[in-house]
Amino acid sequence: MKHLHKKIFTGLLASSLLFGCSKDYLERDNPTATTDDKWWRLESDLFNYLEVIYNNQMSPGALITSSSYQANCRMHMSGITDESVFRANFGSWNSYPLGAVTTTDGYLSDTYRQNYKDIRNASRILENYSRIYMESAVVKEQRAAEARALRARAHLNLFLFYGAIPIVSKSLEPAEGASVPRNTAEEVVKFVSTELDSAAEVLPTTYASSEAYRISKGACYAMQVQLFLSVKNYPKVIEYAKKLIALNVYDLHYSTTAGVNSYAQLFSYDALENKERIMFRRTGNSGAFFRLAPKSLSGQACNGPTATMVNSYETLQGKTPEELGADSLAVYWKNPLYKNNRDPRLAASVLFPGQTFVNRLLDPFTSGSVDQIGAAQSTQTGYWVKKYLDPKDVSRNNSGTLNFMITRYAEILLSYVEALVESDDWQNPDVLLYLNKIRNRAGMPNVNTAVYNTQEKMRALYRRERKVELAFEGTRLFDIRRWQIGAEVLNGPAMGAINPNTNQPVIVETRVFDAGRDYLWPIPLTEINGNPAMVQNPKW
Repeated sequence: MKHLHKKIFTGLLASSLLFGCSKDYLERDNPTATTDDKWWRLESDLFNYLEVIYNNQMSPGALITSSSYQANCRMHMSGITDESVFRANFGSWNSYPLGAVTTTDGYLSDTYRQNYKDIRNASRILENYSRIYMESAVVKEQRAAEARALRARAHLNLFLFYGAIPIVSKSLEPAEGASVPRNTAEEVVKFVSTELDSAAEVLPTTYASSEAYRISKGACYAMQVQLFLSVKNYPKVIEYAKKLIALNVYDLHYSTTAGVNSYAQLFSYDALENKERIMFRRTGNSGAFFRLAPKSLSGQACNGPTATMVNSYETLQGKTPEELGADSLAVYWKNPLYKNNRDPRLAASVLFPGQTFVNRLLDPFTSGSVDQIGAAQSTQTGYWVKKYLDPKDVSRNNSGTLNFMITRYAEILLSYVEALVESDDWQNPDVLLYLNKIRNRAGMPNVNTAVYNTQEKMRALYRRERKVELAFEGTRLFDIRRWQIGAEVLNGPAMGAINPNTNQPVIVETRVFDAGRDYLWPIPLTEINGNPAMVQNPKW
């Protein structure tokens, strides 16, 4: 289904923060259009207002039919990285890797506007919650701390996409919202970190199962890790990662069913509740089967994994096909699961030609096949994303109840490893401890220390490990930016499977990356036009 973006006729920041130009409307932005002095009275009022922010801030994986915030669907955003190619009858991610995105793009506008909308809503909670009657003063303060953490998260989102942005810590009057300058990166980092620290002091370590989706102390620590990793402040990454680990709340998920791979199970209904999730969206992947599955199963195959992604996975002996040499690369490229000798995370994350999934033989290279490569709503690369495709959803392909893990423990462990390696502490025992823990959980051998025996080699290993462990989960874009490898991995042909009819790889598109421009998204044109204090990012 195609969702149309509404045009924004005033400055995005001002309109997002103010919900309109009428002063009366500033006091009537609640479900019943009553005034503030009557609205902020009941616990249910606070709960409902907070739920609006949670629903907006917590990213879905694949697009949900009822979602109007398409740009927040992190699995589809994989298509602007070297993980996959995006094609669908909705959205504009396909424009990004071609260098064709403009400052008027709807996804840019939505991301900017929606995060500032969340900032305003969270600010209104913090300004008004004290007037609400609640039986438990402790829970009341926890709800306010959740709002504070969610406001910090919205600033973090904006910072990761656009760079230094205006800090907003209150709901603004119209005149204020129409002219807000950008803060420095240092100021944004300090603000977000201070807010998360403040929230963490109040928030609980755990919640009851029914409220496990709420921001916790550990979630605040995880966001601190993401924040400081983005600016390469490794001592702070290490500090907050250790705080999170020391909570003894989280762990990697291990299979509850004999013979079922732990990593594969993590993204299925059999692990709907698990100790690995730190932040997640309830039923946030209800549309995964419809958006990602093969056309022959009534899916749309919106994201097609690239050969670059597939060839990143090691063999069971700990070598990538490329490391094994040209002959081996050719064999594994043609048959990625050759002799079942690949990292099990590959089979858990990607579907291949010749496989049978549910009850369909996947055949993209036979003319007239339902899944013919390049057809509308069919694979564009010859591969399909398998992660989060649970066969239980085949008869309810757009109404499943799968949660989407926005941040999980494995990501934080990998960030901790990165901080140690980049701090020239690559021989710290925790580096091997956590890399091996993640690899072993998936069914892979320990790191070969005879091979990975320098900082440079260990860097290459953890970067690859992060790529395959977190494939299609929405983190790759920020890794590319942090490591400044866009010119290397986002230029040139995006290739897919080997076509058996030509014995050549499918070339889907030729990508373009401008290192002087594309590491940051542009500030949307509507914001530039509506906010005279705003300065555009370089070369946009």
